[in-house]
Amino acid sequence: MNQSGEAAVLHNKTSATSEYIFRPLEDVPAEFDAIYNAQLASWKRHDLSLGIERCAFIFYRDSSESSTMESERARINRHRELAPGHGFINEFDSTGKPVRLAPAHVNMHLNRAAVGICLSEMEGPMFASTEYLLAGLPVVTTPNHGGRDLYLDGDYSLTVPPDPRSIAEAVLALKERRIPRAYIRSQTLKRIERDRRRFIDLVNEIFLESGSSRRIAMPWPFRYPVMEWLPPHTAIDRSLSGTVDAFISA
Repeated sequence: MNQSGEAAVLHNKTSATSEYIFRPLEDVPAEFDAIYNAQLASWKRHDLSLGIERCAFIFYRDSSESSTMESERARINRHRELAPGHGFINEFDSTGKPVRLAPAHVNMHLNRAAVGICLSEMEGPMFASTEYLLAGLPVVTTPNHGGRDLYLDGDYSLTVPPDPRSIAEAVLALKERRIPRAYIRSQTLKRIERDRRRFIDLVNEIFLESGSSRRIAMPWPFRYPVMEWLPPHTAIDRSLSGTVDAFISA
């Protein structure tokens, strides 16, 4: 676009991922070798994880209906047969649709694993990849098109061929390195904050060129003032009882 005379700026939308929700949890033991947060669709290539001894899966069904109740059940049953150490975390509702987890619950389950995995060949920037990193997990990925590599670094990620053996070996290699989660998180935040500043600068330039007096300042994205880590029903109950976050009630 720049070559054709149009203004174009690269921005990774996963820079808006909340580091306040996705973070290491010291009191959650890592019981799985790896975890994969992805819809149970064929293009997510879950079978590439079959060589991992203990792998957890967070999953959902998006509006494109790229998976069905039948295909999801078949995929889960295949893993249970071929990889008994694999665990599928989400429950299903009365219609057979996976119940999507709240972000804080996703983070808790990420902390139950030693490594995050990304297995699709092509997709967008992949929020799960950034969520892994902010939670302090090293990442195993396959070669891909779409942008999920932007925040990965050779210090705490491995890109390997798309076959189960290579992926399982890479997971164990990263697990054995015991890279401090705080280090992975801090290095990722440096890259995220750089992109956030660039985005804010761009928006403010647009305001200036348009004659607006408005300006946006860091930190961005903006945070909710109270109870952002609580599930909605818990937040409502606490609000009705007059109990809110400590810094408000103190």
